[in-house]
Amino acid sequence: MYRQSRMFIAIAAALWLALAGCGAGTEPPRSGQTAAAAKSVTIAISSDEGTLTPFTNQTGYPGNNLVKLIFDTLVVVQGDGVVPLLAKQIQTTDNKVFTMPLRPGVTWHDGRPLTADDVVFSVEFYKKHMEGDSSIDVRPVENVTASGDTVTLTLKAPDPEFPRRILADMAILPKHVWSSVEKVSEAGTDKAIGTGPYKLTQYDNARGYTLTGNASYAMGKPKVETVKVVVIPEESTQFAALRTGEVHLSTRIVPPQQLQALERQPNIGVVKGTEFASTLLAFNTTRAPFDKPEVRRALAKAIDVADLVKTSLLGQGTPGNPGFIHTDSPIAPDQLASVYDAEAAKRELDALGAKPGADGIRVLDGKPMSYELLVQSTSTDRLRSAELIRDMLKAVGVAVKVSSLDPDSLDAKVWPDYDVSKGRNYDMSMWGWSAPVMLSSGTIAQLVASDPEDGSLNIVGFKNDEVDATVKTLTSAPTMEARTAAAKQLQTQIAEQMPFLTLYYRNGAYAFRKDIYSGWTWQNGSAVLNKFSLVDFKLQ
Repeated sequence: MYRQSRMFIAIAAALWLALAGCGAGTEPPRSGQTAAAAKSVTIAISSDEGTLTPFTNQTGYPGNNLVKLIFDTLVVVQGDGVVPLLAKQIQTTDNKVFTMPLRPGVTWHDGRPLTADDVVFSVEFYKKHMEGDSSIDVRPVENVTASGDTVTLTLKAPDPEFPRRILADMAILPKHVWSSVEKVSEAGTDKAIGTGPYKLTQYDNARGYTLTGNASYAMGKPKVETVKVVVIPEESTQFAALRTGEVHLSTRIVPPQQLQALERQPNIGVVKGTEFASTLLAFNTTRAPFDKPEVRRALAKAIDVADLVKTSLLGQGTPGNPGFIHTDSPIAPDQLASVYDAEAAKRELDALGAKPGADGIRVLDGKPMSYELLVQSTSTDRLRSAELIRDMLKAVGVAVKVSSLDPDSLDAKVWPDYDVSKGRNYDMSMWGWSAPVMLSSGTIAQLVASDPEDGSLNIVGFKNDEVDATVKTLTSAPTMEARTAAAKQLQTQIAEQMPFLTLYYRNGAYAFRKDIYSGWTWQNGSAVLNKFSLVDFKLQ
C-alpha cells in the first residue's frame, strides 16, 4: 500500500547511475522537443522493492506498479472502467459467475504458452498464500474451473466490483514456475516470470533493476526498450538527478515548493491528476485512551486539516473527508462536514474529566495526556504535518512527542509483517494507503472490519459491532447501488467513531524528462507508472 520500505544510501544509487550510464543509447531530441519512444529510460524509486514478484514487493506504490509491468492480469483498469487484457472478454449476467475466454498467442517470458490451467492455479495459489504488502484476497471465489481456453470463476456471493477489485489486481502466475514454491516471501528473481510487457533482466538491492522490453508481448509493443530503476532514498537527490538528466522520471510526488520551478525548466514535464492516496492520523484503538471514541473525536476536532493542506502542501492537495473517501472517487457518496472545532475539542475534553495539570497538560484517568506520534522520516509533508498536529494538540492541552522513524521501523510498530493479527505498538502514527484502496468499497471495508481476515488493513485494531454489520451489508450487496448506499453509511460511522482521521490527499504531480521520453499518461490508482505509459496496446 502507500508506504516506503527498505532504505539504501544515496551513494549506492549515485554509483549505479554512473555505472549504468542513464539514458545510454538514447538520442535525445533537441531542447523543447518531446520523445514518444526511447531506447532507455531511468526511473527513480525511494527504496528497494524486493524481487518484484506478486509476493515480495515492499510497497503498493511504486512496488506493485513495477510488478505489474512484469506480470499481467486478466483485465486492466483504463480510465474509470476495466478492459480485458489476458482475457478476451468478461461475461456475466449476475455478477456471481464470470466466464472469460483467454486471449490467444500469449506466452510466458520463458517461451511457454499461457493456459487456462495457469489461471486456475493462480487463484488456488493465492487462496493458500495471502501474504505480502499487496496480497490478493481471492476468498470470495468459491470455485474456479477451466474448459479449453476458457476460465470460469464462481463467487460465493454476487460482487459487482469483482473485475476491478480482484481481477484487475490479480497477477497471473505460471504454474510450471510457482507450483514448487512453498515460502512465497522468499521467492527470488527466478520466479519473476510473467507474460507482461517487460522482463526482469537484472536486480541488485542497492543498485536497482533493469527491465527489458518483451519483444513477444501479445497485447502490444513496448515503447521503451529498457527501463532502468534506481534506488534514491532522499527526495532532494531524486529531483536533483532529474534536473541533471541522470533520472528521467521520479516516482515521488513533486514537492509543492519545487513544482513551479520544475515546470519552468524547458526539458522537464509534469503530469498531474487526482491523487486518491490518503494521509491519515491513525489512533491505536487497542490502547487507552484511544480505545474511547469520545477521546478520538475530541483530538480530531483539534486538528485543522485545511491548514495542513495550506501549510504542509502549499495548497497542493484536498482536505480529508472524515469518512475517508475522496470526493472525486467514483464510489464517493456525499461529503461529510469537517470536524475541526478547537473550542469544541476543549469542551469535550473538559467533559471527559481531562483537566489541565500544573504544566498545562491535561490529566485523564490519572495519567497525563502525553503521547508519541510516529512519522516516516522520508516524507517531507508528513514530517511537517506531524509538527503542526503536535502544536494543534498542545493548544488544547495534549502533549505530543513526534518520533521520526525510517519506514521499516515504523511499519514494524504499526503493521508488523503486514499482518494486523500480530498487533501494533504505537499511540498515534502518520499513515497512508495507496490510491486503489479508495477506488473499491470492498477494499475500504478492510480498513475497519474487526475480523483480521476481513479487516486485513485494520492497522488501528478497531472493533465495533455496528460497523461490522455495515461491512457485512456492503460486501454482500449484489448491485453497485446497494454497495454505494452501504458505503455511505460506513463513512458516516467512520466519521462518528474516528478510528483514524483522514488528513488530506495530495495532488498528483510527477516530473519527467520530456526530452528523453514523454509518453507518461495518468491513470487513477497508479499515477503515471502504469502499462499504458509504456506500451502501445492492441487490445481489440
